[in-house]
Amino acid sequence: MRRGMESTDDLYGNDPSKGWTKTVLIEVSGLSTKTFDTIRKAARVKGPSHGGRNWVFTPEDLFLMIRKAEGGTFTERGKPAAEAWRILVAERGVDLPEELKRKEGGGRKPRTIG
Repeated sequence: MRRGMESTDDLYGNDPSKGWTKTVLIEVSGLSTKTFDTIRKAARVKGPSHGGRNWVFTPEDLFLMIRKAEGGTFTERGKPAAEAWRILVAERGVDLPEELKRKEGGGRKPRTIG
């Protein structure tokens, strides 16, 4: 770092025990950093200004990104990433919000025509 700059990890108290680093989320999802940041920004989740692979995302941040990755324009690349993130959440023992829990039988009900 240049003189006068402070580590953003220290400024924001990014403790990995409180969530997951950007590096971990990218590795398990298989996304590129560009796609990851696009999903993060679309979900309106605060992140590092540039690079910042040690930035820690809280469970609440991850829930927003899961919701965004599973829908809209990200369904092709986002669904596998969201599934990987769901596994991370489950491994940590964090409960998903009700709107992210899957119902038994899953999926949409078939549309009736007529």
